[in-house]
Amino acid sequence: MQQLYVVGFEVGVAGEGGASAAFDRLLSHMEEHLDPGSTGLSATDLMVDSGQITVPGHGPGRPDQHVTWTPVAVSNDVRALRMEIEQDLPRGGRFVCQLTASQYDEKTRFRVAMGRKSGGVLAPATVEDLKPPRALNGIMADPELHRAEGSDKIAAAATPVLAAQVPAVLERLGSPQRRLPVLAVSSIRMMGPSDAFARKAARRLAGLAHVVVVSGWLAFDSFNTSVDRSLLPRDGARLYWPTLEARNPWWGPSELCGDHEALLRTMMRLLAPLSVVARGRDRHWDAVRSAETNSILESLAGEAETEQIVLLKAKLAEERSQTLKLLEENEVLESKVGRLEIDVANLEARLDAEAAPSPAEPAEVAAQHLVSVSRDFSSDWDRWTQESGGALVFTPNAKTQWRKCSYKDFERMREALDSLAALAKAWRGKKSRVGESLVSWIGNQTALTYAPEDEPLRIKGLHEFNFDEKTWDRQPHIKLDDHTSKDRVGRIYFAIDGEAYRWIVDHVGLKLYGLS
Repeated sequence: MQQLYVVGFEVGVAGEGGASAAFDRLLSHMEEHLDPGSTGLSATDLMVDSGQITVPGHGPGRPDQHVTWTPVAVSNDVRALRMEIEQDLPRGGRFVCQLTASQYDEKTRFRVAMGRKSGGVLAPATVEDLKPPRALNGIMADPELHRAEGSDKIAAAATPVLAAQVPAVLERLGSPQRRLPVLAVSSIRMMGPSDAFARKAARRLAGLAHVVVVSGWLAFDSFNTSVDRSLLPRDGARLYWPTLEARNPWWGPSELCGDHEALLRTMMRLLAPLSVVARGRDRHWDAVRSAETNSILESLAGEAETEQIVLLKAKLAEERSQTLKLLEENEVLESKVGRLEIDVANLEARLDAEAAPSPAEPAEVAAQHLVSVSRDFSSDWDRWTQESGGALVFTPNAKTQWRKCSYKDFERMREALDSLAALAKAWRGKKSRVGESLVSWIGNQTALTYAPEDEPLRIKGLHEFNFDEKTWDRQPHIKLDDHTSKDRVGRIYFAIDGEAYRWIVDHVGLKLYGLS
C-alpha cells in the first residue's frame, strides 16, 4: 500500500482499567465499520479469528467496502487488531483505510493509515480526497479517552487563545519536543468565517495538526508582537511546521471567507506527506507481532528439540532479520518520497502566490490596526448594536456602570462585548432555536462563560430593571473571571427578549454584589 496519510497516538482512559480498558474502547469504535446492526458482528468477534466481509455502500452510487481484520492475542496485556477497509476506485486500483489498535508494554496506541493499492495501475486516489474514518471521529469524540503523541495532546477541537494564553502558544511553537504542526487562525471578532473555519479544520485535521484560534485584537497584537517572523494575518491563518526548515504558509481573510473545503484540501496536501514521514513504521504493531512469534518459539522450545524444530527456529530468525532490513530500507525510501512531496507542495504554493495578485503581507495587515489602550467605550456602544443588527442593545445604566467601575482588564471586556454582539446576531438569525442550551451553544462558539441564573442577585433584589416601558430580568450574564481580586471579577448582565430576538445589556463592569 502506498501511504498517503498517517495519524497515530497513544490512548489512555481516566480511572481504572488502564491500557486494557483503552484497547477495549478502541475495538468498540472499530466495530462500527462492520455495520454490526446488519452483520451481527461485534468487537468481541474481531479478536476471535481473522475474517473478511463485504459491507454494501451507504447510499446510491457508493462503492461496496471490503473489510478484513487480523487479530493478535499473545496475552491479556499484549494484543492487537489490524483492520483494512478497501473500496474499488473508478479507474482501477483500490482505496485503503488501515486501522490498527495495539496494546503492548502497558501502553495502547491507535493508528490510521490511508493509501492506495494500484496493482500496476495508477489509482486516482489523491491526498485531497482523504477524510477521517468513522472510527477516528468516534475516538476523538469519546470523553472517556485521552489522546497524546509525545508531549502533544491530540484533540478534534480548536483551542481558543486570548491574550493571557498567547505566551503558552508561543512557547509551544518554539518547543523542540513539538511533533505536530500548529495551525493558528486569527479571529478578530471571535465569530464569523475564520472562527467557523477553525472549528471545521480542527475536526478534519485531528491528529495531523493542532488548531488554535487567536481571538480578539489584543491577542492578535500580542501574538504578532512576539513572533520574530511568519506573522499571522488578520482574520487569516498560518501553518507553523515543527522542526522543518520550510516556509510557513499563510492564507488571508479572502481564503477564510471563501470555500472552506477547497482550503482544507490544500492544507491536507501539505500535512499528509509530513504525517507519513514523521510517524514511519507502526513499531507498536511490530512489537506485538514479534511477541507473538517469540511466544510460538517458546512453546516449541518446551517440546523435544528435534532437528526439524531447530531448523525451523533458525529459519524464522533469519527471515525476521531479512524482513526487518527490508522494512527499514523501505521506511527510508518512504521518508525521502514524503519530504520531496512536501517540497513540491511548498514550491507549488509559492508559485501560486507569485502568480496571483500580490496581497498585503501579514506584517502590513497587522500594521493597519493599533490596539486601543482606552477604556472609553463611548464610540463602541452604537457599533456593537449596529454590528449585531440590533440584536444587542445597551441601556443607559449599562453605559453609566461601565464608566463608573474600576474593572482592570478593559480590553478583555471589549473583546467579550465584540463576541457578545456576534453571538446575539447569530442567535437572532436562528430565531433563538440553537439546538442546545445557551450555556453549551455559547461555550462551543466562543471562549465566553455564560450563566443563565444568578441566585444571589435575585435574593438581593438586584435582578430586575426597566427598559422600553417593561420590567426585565437581568440574571443571565457573562462571567469574566472568578475567585480573584474584586476589581478583576467582570460581569455583563443582560435580559433575553424572546419576542424581538434581542439581548438587552443593563450592566457592564464588576460583579453587582460583594464576593463571598
